[in-house]
Amino acid sequence: MPDKKYLSKIVKGSDTLWLKDAEARQEIADIKSSITGAMHFIGVSSTAIADGDATGPWTIGGKTYIASGTPAEGQVLLTAGDVAVYAPAGKTEMEFVWSGTKWQEYGSTGSLKALAFKDNASATYTPAGTNAASAVTFTGQTDGDFVTGFNQSPVLPSFSEGAFTPASLGAGFYSAGTAPSLGDATTGTFVTGYNNDGVAPSLGNATTGTFVTGYNNDAVAPSLGNATTGTFATEGETSTYDEEEETLTFSDATTSSAVTAQGTFSAGSAATLATASAVTAQGTFSAGSAATLATASAVTAQGTFNAGTMASIDVTKFDGGSKDADTWDAGTAPTLSTGKAITAVGTGEAAAQTFSGTQATITVS
Repeated sequence: MPDKKYLSKIVKGSDTLWLKDAEARQEIADIKSSITGAMHFIGVSSTAIADGDATGPWTIGGKTYIASGTPAEGQVLLTAGDVAVYAPAGKTEMEFVWSGTKWQEYGSTGSLKALAFKDNASATYTPAGTNAASAVTFTGQTDGDFVTGFNQSPVLPSFSEGAFTPASLGAGFYSAGTAPSLGDATTGTFVTGYNNDGVAPSLGNATTGTFVTGYNNDAVAPSLGNATTGTFATEGETSTYDEEEETLTFSDATTSSAVTAQGTFSAGSAATLATASAVTAQGTFSAGSAATLATASAVTAQGTFNAGTMASIDVTKFDGGSKDADTWDAGTAPTLSTGKAITAVGTGEAAAQTFSGTQATITVS
């Protein structure tokens, strides 16, 4: 058996024709949804709720609830069977159940409060009181010696060479030496420029002829004149059916233009060519002549280098003299000072603590 399709309204142009059973079927669907859905208390609403409300959002039990769509961050989507309590100004608390599409009022809470609709409840509690102080003792502790500094600063070793005092200096004690020198250089002939400019190569006059260079005018493309059109109906009255919305929509027929006669055809014309002269033969080539070079002399080799001799002193010319004794001081090494430090803490054990508390009351809400 094929699936049943229903019709709730007919749309003709700007007019909408509603069928009388559409509203009744929606009410029946809402009642079935509220009856079959498991009821779930979600809290007391701080946003006004009235029978038939379908557009939120509502703040209920500290959370934000929406009627439809995808919840944004911090929002909750209502589901059929959700129960909320709202107290209008000056009135008793009223109970509302979400049918799946809207709120439906079904009575007063009377003496029942929010806790009556909870399956379980919890509360937080912080114990009050004090802990008695306790001591910590360590066993198995060991210590050792560690360097804490210097008892005295070190003195570095030192050496002092005795002074020498000559008695007199003999002849020839100092020789001045000879200065370095460079021998005569050798020269040769090198290019300095040109004696004359020479004659550049040349090419005689060329022979020319006529060649195509382009178009004198643009071609005219073939063309077809404007066609004659008339208006014709393309289809009659149309209808569309939206199964999800249960809507049947009728639309008027539309028209469009169609060709009744073609325009006049023109074949156009071809472009004409433009001409100009171009070279057909090269003239006679002359190679010319090269320029001649001018020369001059320049150094080709340096002369022989003589390094000379260094100045010198003849120590054998010292005549007697005396030298003071060298002295050496070995210095002193520093001595270290030490102290005690812990090398292992050992095991610590705290004494048992005693808790002194006070009586408290836990309130569940």
